[in-house]
Amino acid sequence: MTTKNMLTVIATLLGLQGIGIFVGAETITNQAFAVWAPDATGVKIGTMLHQAMGTLCLMVAVILMAARNLRPMDGAKILNAAAIGLVITTGHGFYNMLTTEVEPPLPLLILMSILTVVAFVTASKAKNADA
Repeated sequence: MTTKNMLTVIATLLGLQGIGIFVGAETITNQAFAVWAPDATGVKIGTMLHQAMGTLCLMVAVILMAARNLRPMDGAKILNAAAIGLVITTGHGFYNMLTTEVEPPLPLLILMSILTVVAFVTASKAKNADA
């Protein structure tokens, strides 16, 4: 897969994820933290925090979309940075899943993990091809 295609795939998925998190923030809050039975204030705070997270996903998606037209070597640097960001984000999701009662969606964590590996491989190939 090319750097441009990989940036497009990740940007598209992050954009859709951001929209989904923003629109479904209250439902996500109620389901993810159901074990703690949050009251109205807790749900409101969780909803606002999920909306902020959705907005950040959209911001990253826009940046990655803008990076698609860079030279492959430069795009590989952005792709590598995006993959590192995905490692951090996905790692946090798995950490919460394993150490708390919070239940992040496992299919999303698996998808993002696969994308992370493919992003690292694609960036590495682009760097090697340019060298």
